[in-house]
This record gives sequence, structure tokens and C-alpha cells, in this order.
Amino acid sequence: MNMYQQTRHKPPIVGNIIFWMVMLAAVGLGATHLNSCPLQPNIPIYLMVLGAASLITLSVTYFRDKWDGCALSSICAVFLHLFTFCWLIAGSVWIYPIFPPNSTPGRPHCHRTTYQFAFAITTMMWISVLVSLFIFVLLISCKPEFARSRLIPSRYAFYGATSEGLAADITYKLKVRHDKV
Repeated sequence: MNMYQQTRHKPPIVGNIIFWMVMLAAVGLGATHLNSCPLQPNIPIYLMVLGAASLITLSVTYFRDKWDGCALSSICAVFLHLFTFCWLIAGSVWIYPIFPPNSTPGRPHCHRTTYQFAFAITTMMWISVLVSLFIFVLLISCKPEFARSRLIPSRYAFYGATSEGLAADITYKLKVRHDKV
């Protein structure tokens, strides 16, 4: 076992177990109520495909670590993530326009639990996409500020000093000022 494998960050186990259970429930709920949504018959199919694609993506992501840099696993993971994102867009087009759905069996309706589950999963996935995008933009925009404070030496520091050297410089300046007073 090399140093990289010893220090590699482990994924949060509880969150992954919950994600697995929710995606298995999506597949099961979609398969159980496949013909129970005549108002929008694609919603149960959306749940089944979203659950299966998410489970396969998570599995490929786990095994990618075991395969140690196999380019095929990385390509598969990227393709599956893109497919899941496109499928999320398609599901949003099917789910959100019929809100609130008709649940009475006499008219075109959608099974209440199936629709509510699909609506909740889709909304949570969009929230996670937006939060991830916000964090990414925040990290990208803050990176120059962090780099500037750590890598640009003060005029009193020697070439190549970092912020630790800057802290020593500030301490020295304060000491010199105190001695002058």
C-alpha cells in the first residue's frame, strides 16, 4: 500500500448508504407504479432510470479507486454523470409542469406517492447541483486571494517567503516599534 492509498480521503459512509437506499427506493417505486401515472407516464420510467444510473455511477466511482488510474473507468464515470444530469433535466420537464398533480383516479392522474417522491428527489438533486456550483464558484473566486496572501512576500521578507515568514516580519516590526517608544 503506497502513501497515497493510506492518506486518501474516505467517502462519508452514512451519506452514501442513505443515497443508495433512496435510489433503490426510486427504482422500486418506479417499477411498482409503472402504469399508475397516465397524466405523465414518463415519471415512473424517470425514477427507474435515475435510480439505476445513479447506482451505477456510484459503483463506478467506488471501483475507480480500486482500479488505480484506469482511464476507462474515468471516462465511464464522466459519461454517467453527464447522462444523469441530462436525465435530471428531462425529469424536470416531466415533473414540474404538472404540479400539483391530479390524484383522483377518475381523470388523468398520477399516483400520489410516486409523484411526490419524484418531485422531492428532483428538487433535492437540483438543490445539490446549485450548492455544488456555488461552492465551486466560491472556491475559484477566492483562490487568488488565498494565494496572494500566502505566496506574495512582503517587501521586508526575503525572496520565496510565505505567510509564515510574513508573520515573523510583523512580529519583528512590532518589536522594533515598541523598542523605539
